[in-house]
Formats: sequence, C-alpha cells, structure tokens
Amino acid sequence: MRSPARRTLSVLAGAAVALACAGCSVAAAPPPARGAELALAQLRPAPQPRFAGPLFATDAETDRASGHAEPEPAAPRPPEPDPPASGPEQGGADAEPRSLALPSGLHNPMPGGFVAGYGVDTGLDIAGSPRPVYAIAAGTLDYAEPGHTRWTGPGDDDKAVRLELDAPIPYADRRITHVWYAHLSALRRVQREGDLPRAHVAAGERLGTSGRANGSPHLHLGLLLDGDTSQRWGSYLTDEQVRQVLGGLRRGTRLPER
Repeated sequence: MRSPARRTLSVLAGAAVALACAGCSVAAAPPPARGAELALAQLRPAPQPRFAGPLFATDAETDRASGHAEPEPAAPRPPEPDPPASGPEQGGADAEPRSLALPSGLHNPMPGGFVAGYGVDTGLDIAGSPRPVYAIAAGTLDYAEPGHTRWTGPGDDDKAVRLELDAPIPYADRRITHVWYAHLSALRRVQREGDLPRAHVAAGERLGTSGRANGSPHLHLGLLLDGDTSQRWGSYLTDEQVRQVLGGLRRGTRLPER
C-alpha cells in the first residue's frame, strides 16, 4: 500500500504531464486523475469579466458596463438674453429726470446753486461747484457748443447754449425770446450753430453741467429780448431783472435741490 507522500508525488507527476501536453490532441494523454484536476484548477488564472458590447468599446461604454459610469453631462443652457439698452438710445436726452418748476412757473436752472452776481451784469450768475444745468422753459436750440463767450482765459470753461423759447415770456412791454447759458464745462448734447435740424428740448430738460469763469465756479443765465441775440445794451435783462422773472429771488438764496 502506497504511503501518503508517494500518493502526493504521483498526483503532481500526473499534473506535470497534463501541462506538458496542453497543446497536444485530446488522445495524446489519458485523462488526469481527480487530484490532478484540482491541481490544474489552482494553477489556472482566474477568468476575467466579459462585457457585452462592441469589440473596441469606448471608455464611457466600458464604465457603463462595469457599473462605474460618470453622470451624463447636463444639457447646455440657452444663452441669457442681453439686457435691454438704456439711456439716450431708448428715451433720448429727455429720458433723464427733469428739474422741477419754481413758484414763478419756470424750471429750476441749476438745482442747489446760490443766487449771486451783481446789479448791472448781463444776466444772473448762479454760484456752485459743477452741477447739472436745465432748461427753464421749452424751446429749440440755436447752438450748444464751445465758444460764444468772451471768457476764454486759462481755467475758463467756454461751452455755451442758446435756446429759442417756444412761447416768449412777457416782460413789461417786451418779450423774452431767448435764454443764454454760459461757462458750461460739459454739454448734454451738441448742436452746431446753423446746423439743421435744430434739436428741441423740454422744460426742465438737462442741457449740461456748469463750470468756471474768471476763477469762480458758476453758471451765467441770460434772458434776451425781442429776438435780438446781439447782447448789446438794452437787448438783455440785468441781474436784478432776471431775479424778478424767476420769482423775485434774493441774492444769496439757494435754489431747491430739484
């Protein structure tokens, strides 16, 4: 009777013979014993998982088959619509808030400014750091451009506006037909003298920004009479007369903030 050691050696020998003849025909070697089959099973590599699908699967397909697929990317969102345009393109210059009317019925020419000037000036000076300037009444622009002033020294702002009123303002036995704004540092719109068409502005509509002249920050407001825009003596109202037209304003009065 064989010993256990001899029996083990016999099994291993049979397994070796089976491995040596792996490429031979089935009839080349007798079927291995039960112990040889167990030894061969231990020596074979473990079978790899097989995935259904095409022979050359993509990474995504392989991931889906193995249960490790990445989440599908979200569908692209449609682009956000551009915000609507704003400013003068939609509502023109008149889209900006207007100044309010003074008790006289004329609109505030420079909100927050101080009534200044002197008695025989060619109009009313309204003092203050650069502030918005507005039309005191509705009219058509003769011009809104640099020039039309004698104050052209260093540091002087030379932009000016002249407005022909839609409805002249009675004054004694005369009529105020034009309003002149001088020493502006910026213009809301540009109107070259003589260019057509001439722009129309509403009462209280912004014309520009005040500036400086003769070293002083202020707006000069002139009221011209009977269609005469030469600004010769007698063709305009003086400082005191302009204050009367605006509602009897006293020198040093601060205009409302609107």
